[in-house]
Amino acid sequence: MSKDSQIEKQLQRILSIRKEQDVDAQISEAEQIIHSIEKVNSYRAFELVRKRIEKANSRIRVLDVLMRAAAILFIPLLITSVILFSKQKVQPGAEQFAEQKISNPLGVRSEISLPDGTVVWLNAESTISYKVPFVGGKQREVKLIGEAFFKVKKNDQLPFRVESGDVSVTVLGTQFNCKAFPEDSTIEVVLAEGSIKLNPMASNTAIKGVIMKPGERAVVDKMSKETIISTENIEKYIGWHKNKLILDECPMPEIAQRLERWFGVEVEIVDPKVEDVKISSTFENESLSEILEMLEIASPIKVEQISAKMEGTTDTLRRRKVLISRADR
Repeated sequence: MSKDSQIEKQLQRILSIRKEQDVDAQISEAEQIIHSIEKVNSYRAFELVRKRIEKANSRIRVLDVLMRAAAILFIPLLITSVILFSKQKVQPGAEQFAEQKISNPLGVRSEISLPDGTVVWLNAESTISYKVPFVGGKQREVKLIGEAFFKVKKNDQLPFRVESGDVSVTVLGTQFNCKAFPEDSTIEVVLAEGSIKLNPMASNTAIKGVIMKPGERAVVDKMSKETIISTENIEKYIGWHKNKLILDECPMPEIAQRLERWFGVEVEIVDPKVEDVKISSTFENESLSEILEMLEIASPIKVEQISAKMEGTTDTLRRRKVLISRADR
């Protein structure tokens, strides 16, 4: 029996075991695997995958089994952490490039090392992409959808540029946070260290870029392109990359949205009276149940949790759900 056949046979055995697990057991196992991933060296992963693709076609059958195993385990992050590139783009007379794309689903945050030594903490429901080779051009360019904290490796000769929504951020070496979810009406950039230039990406050349200083937070309106810069305690905006969920007079609708992204659950406010409730607290490495219990103690709300389960008719997983209403006290 060939080595590939042995691997495929072992994977088939694992699949049969996973099918007998209930949803909670599968999710628990997936969480343990995901949390064991501390860093993703995307450049090395790309090279390994590229070399494997060049081997015999018999490998494809094994990869297909792996893909089905990942679907059963509900851990798409493991696939996106290994297969980190999409279709190659070739330009006439130019060097051949491949685009790497790294995405996190709801409830998953990851730490990524870029080829130049820059470290990126990618938030849940977020994606970054960049061309490979990464340092072959005149500047290092990254595109962001969602939120990420960047610790940029200093290089005076090769600026680092992040394009996110309607703004771009240019730096040489610094630490900053960029938040640009498609559904938000604003784009937020927070500078922790160093200096950055914030450039609204608009056809109106009269709109000039601004230089930000440490401790400043810039909010760019997507419609008007107006930029408001303030100086404040920025820890509540960047603490997420240290696994800190910091709430500072945070309204309940915003808390619901942050919990959805943080834990990959569905949060529904079923009582409009709860929307005016504001909470200040800091959570670090607590589970969802622990956070909800503390919120119930500290505020006039009642929480009901509905476990995740498989829909029998569609064979799809329905996410864990949290219902928030006003407590009768």
